[in-house]
Amino acid sequence: MAKESVADKRRREFAEECAAALGLAQAEDDVVPFAQYATKPVEFVQQVLAVETVTGEQVRILESVRDRAETNVQAAHGVGKSFISACIVLWWVFAIGGLAISTAPTESQVKQILWSEVRKLYDKNKVKLGGERGELFLKFSESARAYGFTARNYDSNSFQGKHAEKLLLIQDEACGITEEIDDGFASCLTGSDNRGLRIGNPIVGGTPFEKSCARQHNRISAWSHINVSWAYEQHADGIHRLKPDVAAAIVDSVTGDVLPQSAWPDWCQRDVIPGAISIAWIEKVRKKGESSAFWQSRVEGLFPVDSEQSIVPRSWFLQARARYDADPQKWDFMAEHHHWRHGLDVGDGGDDHATASWRGPVLYAAAVMPTKGDRLDVGRAAALGAKVIDEKPGRINVDIIGVGSGALSKLLEGDYPGDGTHWGEAADENSLFANLKAEHYWMLREGFRNEEIAIAPLGEIEEMLMEDLAGTYYEETTTGKTKIEDKKKTTARLHRSPNVGDATVLGYNGTGGVVEFESVGKASRVGSRLRDY
Repeated sequence: MAKESVADKRRREFAEECAAALGLAQAEDDVVPFAQYATKPVEFVQQVLAVETVTGEQVRILESVRDRAETNVQAAHGVGKSFISACIVLWWVFAIGGLAISTAPTESQVKQILWSEVRKLYDKNKVKLGGERGELFLKFSESARAYGFTARNYDSNSFQGKHAEKLLLIQDEACGITEEIDDGFASCLTGSDNRGLRIGNPIVGGTPFEKSCARQHNRISAWSHINVSWAYEQHADGIHRLKPDVAAAIVDSVTGDVLPQSAWPDWCQRDVIPGAISIAWIEKVRKKGESSAFWQSRVEGLFPVDSEQSIVPRSWFLQARARYDADPQKWDFMAEHHHWRHGLDVGDGGDDHATASWRGPVLYAAAVMPTKGDRLDVGRAAALGAKVIDEKPGRINVDIIGVGSGALSKLLEGDYPGDGTHWGEAADENSLFANLKAEHYWMLREGFRNEEIAIAPLGEIEEMLMEDLAGTYYEETTTGKTKIEDKKKTTARLHRSPNVGDATVLGYNGTGGVVEFESVGKASRVGSRLRDY
């Protein structure tokens, strides 16, 4: 909606008076309670929704949606992007009187992120706003309403037929939206009073979201948020760090951790917006590395750059996650005819133990266990492996270089089925790969590249695994063979050892029997490039 001039306002009011005099007044069904805020989204949020704090970035987003056909927002973590999107939905329904439709890559994202905020905001102002709501819909009238849905990942027809005179389309968690869905999204925004909002964390490059942001975008980094802006200053290298006096006052001199806010001196500002981004969270993430992809996307609000040398680029990983979410029944059916194969990477010298559990072409679980640096660590690793097999009966593959051989011995002594892999040995295809490690990593890469792999929801460890695989690079030897870079390089890049990545590769290349398809009377494997399991 372009900002209404004084002259336009007078012409509109005169036309309305004439229409009323001629009996042509707008139908009651089309009248919304806050039409006076149609060109004032900021005031609607502050005065109608009673939101006390609206950040400068949120003001820019509100005004951009009002004035521009397309608004793209690449945002850091915890800066209020979903909250302001919910405000826009309510403004569109109760002030514009139009149709607002939101989508996200998964059902849980639709229900639990943007629409969770919509429900809370509406319920807080229900008496004032009127209308009704459900879990994923909001309705004042037939023309003034909103709903959310999950777009099928690879079907541009998900948006087919979604047209209206006053239409707002929102892509939440936009980095996970496929090109097909984005094409359908854009094809619906044909009217002069149509608006499109793409908003999300810039997790991975090469996506339609990144391409849209390259045309026009609002970037929200952590540094401008009211909770933290007071505490940081930008250094000559472009990195924001705590001001010296702030660091001295709120950081534990022994552990390096940020103290609880209750222990801060009075002159230090507490969080203005509870639950939003915080100093403690930023400083915790800093330990991942100021050049890490996680830091770039979640703190700086920038798209990380995937290296061409990554074993599994982030975009491939996210596509594998999306494949499972798009049709979990299909992938579960494929997997259930195969035995479990587990990978165990045994930590040494302070590294974590890690496990990963595959069934057929699907990665279902991954976990890490911190080590204590004592002589009992190997026993703990064996116990971790035993627990995984007890929960998901199958076979475990262990890296037996160094301390891993001791863990495998304990597992075998306990009658747990397992195999040892020595990644320093020659590859099966030794004319192509420098060693078995390079061959095993490359086979995993090919599974991702050929879209033969799916990843089930892994929880918090998902991000770590994605970074482990994206942060492990391959190289070429002088004789033209593929090798995995020295682990010291990977560790320096990630600021930790890629243990869960190693466990995932071990599990993927593990062995196990194929369960016969009794219903059709034959055995089968899943994926032409997958190993015998």
